[in-house]
Amino acid sequence: MIPVALLAAALAAPALSSPVPTPRPNSHGYALSGTVVRVDAAKKLLIVRAGGHETSLVMTAATSVHGGPLAGGQRVAVRWLEKDGRKVATSVRVEPAAVAGAAATPTAVGGGQP
Repeated sequence: MIPVALLAAALAAPALSSPVPTPRPNSHGYALSGTVVRVDAAKKLLIVRAGGHETSLVMTAATSVHGGPLAGGQRVAVRWLEKDGRKVATSVRVEPAAVAGAAATPTAVGGGQP
C-alpha cells in the first residue's frame, strides 16, 4: 500500500509545482459583412453598417483591400482582429455589384428528396 501512495504523491507533485499555462485564444479573427457608411482616409477609419449597427474599424498599412477602392454605399466583407481595444481590419473585399444587389439564396428546408 505504501508504494501506491508514494507513486501517487510523486505524480501529483510536479502537477502542483508546475505553472499552469494561460490558454491563448484560438481566434483567427472575426468576419463582418455590410455596407460602407464612410471611409476616412486621414484617420484610416472604415465604418460599416451591418444588421442595423455601425462598426468602426481601423485600417493599417497591413490591411489588404480587394475588389477596388473603398467608397460609401459599397457592400463589403471585412475580416478583423481586436488589438489594444481597437477593431483592426486585416482584409476588406469589395463585393461586385451583381453580388451586392442579389437577394439571398433560399435554403432548402426538410430532409431533401425521398
